Amino acid sequence: MENTVAKPNTHRREEKLWSEIKSYQVATNNARILGVLDELIINEKTGKIVDIAVKVEAGRNIHVKGAKRRGDLLLIPFTKIEKVGEFIIVTE
Repeated sequence: MENTVAKPNTHRREEKLWSEIKSYQVATNNARILGVLDELIINEKTGKIVDIAVKVEAGRNIHVKGAKRRGDLLLIPFTKIEKVGEFIIVTE
């Protein structure tokens, strides 16, 4: 039987925990800051995330194609997310 040494895991984690991304800044692919991630909207029947809810500063008039405004939240379709890194980037 051969001795094997476990190699360190050099792969970066692709999954992120909610606690890690809640309060991430959300920006457009044109570097326009929209606000801070507040919630995820989930379809009860399918279990899929349908929108992200971005908390927008009071008085800011922000428009993103396909997004809906609900009070101080901007509901952006989940399909518009391009990347999650230091920011959440959405297609404008």
